[in-house]
Amino acid sequence: MKADVGPVRRVVRRVEAGAGEPAVVLEAGMNCGAASWQWVMPLLAPHVRVAAYDRAGIGSSVPAPGLVTIDHQVDDLASVITGLAAGSCVLAGHSWGGMLVQLLAFRRPDLVAGLVLVDPGHEELESALPLPAQWGWRVINAVFPDELHDDAPVTLAAMRELRAAAKPFPDVPVVVLSAARGFPRRFRAHWTRLQAALAAAAPQGRHVVVDGTGHNIPRDRPDAVADTILAVAAQARASGG
Repeated sequence: MKADVGPVRRVVRRVEAGAGEPAVVLEAGMNCGAASWQWVMPLLAPHVRVAAYDRAGIGSSVPAPGLVTIDHQVDDLASVITGLAAGSCVLAGHSWGGMLVQLLAFRRPDLVAGLVLVDPGHEELESALPLPAQWGWRVINAVFPDELHDDAPVTLAAMRELRAAAKPFPDVPVVVLSAARGFPRRFRAHWTRLQAALAAAAPQGRHVVVDGTGHNIPRDRPDAVADTILAVAAQARASGG
């Protein structure tokens, strides 16, 4: 495995390993970096080229100047993909990273050969729950103030707008993995329904609940995550993606 401080915007550090196409890019959850994929990468490297990275201001990456925005984060993800010079890639995103890879797929479908959304966040997460309005995002902002800042409402509006489009997902393999447990039961059930709807909205979508897992599926079941990524990569390869 090698570390590379490449010429990507805001200078993000990436680690990569393995060989084989399509390449796989891993996007971490909120306030997490490449290390959060440490259980998954060794399972992928014997089969495909795989890269993970620290978002600006996380781990060894240079902090972004000024306010962190979602546009900056999506641009950095695109720069990591193009920096690999490997063509379109399979993108796997966990939690907040699942929202980032969706935004990238909506904006730059040419960079995406397939998607694996690992217990992804959702802009409607707090809806239809007997909780005060915006409870979910208030909690997230309180716990993770460094990455969201004031850009979160803009991102949620953008996600809603994009989902209202006729074809928000590119026509590539998409698998959504949901955790089996964690959080209050009703909250978890609502989240899983939203994730199932994501898979249903994709032309080649599939939804899987991963037994024995909490929200951190890459740690709890790295084998399930790696197997899913490899299956999507094989499907993309077979279709010439």
